[in-house]
Amino acid sequence: MRFAVLLIFALAGCASRWGDPHAPKTVVADEAGGAVTVNHGARLQIPLVNDPAGAYEWRRVEPEILRIVLEGPPDAEGQYFTPVRSGEEKLRLEYRPVGGEGTAQRVVSYDVTVPEGGLFSRMWDAFKEVFSRPKK
Repeated sequence: MRFAVLLIFALAGCASRWGDPHAPKTVVADEAGGAVTVNHGARLQIPLVNDPAGAYEWRRVEPEILRIVLEGPPDAEGQYFTPVRSGEEKLRLEYRPVGGEGTAQRVVSYDVTVPEGGLFSRMWDAFKEVFSRPKK
């Protein structure tokens, strides 16, 4: 009998988890732009939504070499990006007519930093720290 009660509680605990435990951590950027840091394995949400009528859309105009890439088409919550390279980049988005002609109605810039990640990177940083100490 005790085993059955314990089994019920264990299964209830498994069923009570919210969402996907393996989902990436989402970093939400400010709508006005600015500096943002997103680690490898996480994703960046930029809450800029396209015109519901379909007349305007957000377009990426910078940079040419990407540190973060768009995961898919924008949705009602904005755009999601995934880091693919470490380093810094200036992400510039313009709100333009869908046809591409005409001037940008709004421009937003983000200074995105993707720090080095992974075991090798941490070991290399520790190695450099040991040998960069001043000698006594």
